[in-house]
Amino acid sequence: MKNKSILILGGGASGLAAAVQAGQMGARVTILERSDRVGKKLLATGNGRCNLANMDEPCYFGDTDFARRVLQSMPVADVLGFFDSLGLPTREDASGRVYPACNQAAAVLDVLRLHLERVHARVITGAQAQAILPEKDGYCVRTADAAYHADCVLVCCGGLAAPKLGAVNAYGLLTALGCKLAAPAPALAPIETEKAPLRGLSGLRLPATLTLCDGDQPIARTQGEVLFADYGVSGVCAMQLARDAQRLLSARRQPMLYLDFSPTMGIGAYRMARLEPGRPDDNLPAVRAFLKRRAQILPNDALLLGALPRLLRERMAAYRGEELARMLCAYPLRVTGVRGYDQAQVTQGGIDPADFDPATMACKKHPGLYACGEILNVDGDCGGYNLQFAFATGLLAARDAAK
Repeated sequence: MKNKSILILGGGASGLAAAVQAGQMGARVTILERSDRVGKKLLATGNGRCNLANMDEPCYFGDTDFARRVLQSMPVADVLGFFDSLGLPTREDASGRVYPACNQAAAVLDVLRLHLERVHARVITGAQAQAILPEKDGYCVRTADAAYHADCVLVCCGGLAAPKLGAVNAYGLLTALGCKLAAPAPALAPIETEKAPLRGLSGLRLPATLTLCDGDQPIARTQGEVLFADYGVSGVCAMQLARDAQRLLSARRQPMLYLDFSPTMGIGAYRMARLEPGRPDDNLPAVRAFLKRRAQILPNDALLLGALPRLLRERMAAYRGEELARMLCAYPLRVTGVRGYDQAQVTQGGIDPADFDPATMACKKHPGLYACGEILNVDGDCGGYNLQFAFATGLLAARDAAK
């Protein structure tokens, strides 16, 4: 039997992993990449460190059952085993996040590109797929100036987030073949809020607990480092609330974001994580006690000296007593929006995975057609979950397509 010919649309995380895996199995692989080079977004992940997996409990949204079944078929240990076989050392930090041991995203791209060369994969840049046409013995993929034929096609085009890094709207490639689409929207994006409470705080970065509420109802809570901007708040802990904030805004609700500065003042436990929702002011007794102790040793005009950064101390100077305690543990910000795809890390929504087999990523309607990674209606929290899903789906698809 002749070796399978495989076209991979997109040279991102899932596409590169799939190309290497399929090539190692003897397939003849061609990557069509819209940008001038592959792996642009991969280099930017994890602030240039490439958080490629997470050993903790999976945290996914969209079609969560599909994500769970994918990771049953391709566990994180198998993904890391794939990279180990390529010669990439990795390490796990205290939170379960896995990085290349050298802390450089370029190392991940380097080993993938080396093995692309070793399996003689063909990489064509500046080539954006415009249509996938089923043929008698495979598929034809048309670009603006060429047509490519193959036994199998893997759609690894990603979502709409980070257009400067090559994101493109490729959903039409699959909806034209009968696949359904869940409306896409930015996820893991900064949150816009009313501006008056932010005045004087732009540029400040500090640990905090953030609680998103719909009226009096707590919806979601995170803890980590928050970054103040003139438009609202950013940082991982804020961006992980963007999905729920967008949902409430789309339903014409008026979500509120409450910031608890207890971690900055050394009150209670602190870790960068998603937490169970609770009342925004549930740390109020501890903050009251904190202020009472400090009032015994410091004058009122220096009550927060050494406990808060100068910019935040100046913002809190107008408050006294019970009002100060409440502002320190439940600083209110009315949410007005979510930043767009240009500042989002991933896309929520996408192609409905119901048309695909989570054990192989094969399309149930069109044999030889596969979809991988962010183009599907699965997205995860920060911490390596999105890359882990991308790599897992790419490997599953390649193994099935190349066999």
